[in-house]
Amino acid sequence: MIRVYEAENIIDAQLALDELRAGGLDALIKGQHLMGGAGELPLNGVVSVWITVAQHEQRALDLIKEYEAGKKVQQPDQICPSCSETIEGNFGRCWNCNSILT
Repeated sequence: MIRVYEAENIIDAQLALDELRAGGLDALIKGQHLMGGAGELPLNGVVSVWITVAQHEQRALDLIKEYEAGKKVQQPDQICPSCSETIEGNFGRCWNCNSILT
């Protein structure tokens, strides 16, 4: 296994894991159970994302690079076509009526 991402927290790790799996890679999170030691343990490098096939390392790093770039981009707000609710741009579904946003 190869570590491809050092996460800030468990949520960040899960989002990175989801991106890798959406890209067709087999990946897993390590260290998530150590978050209970926050305050007692240094948190740098505690939670990380790993791939299981070494040959997929470059693809995984490319996907992680895209994920990190997407975190920094602020998307414009959207108007739900079904209920006209204003939705923050980073969401793909309306919180009010659950419609998929385009």
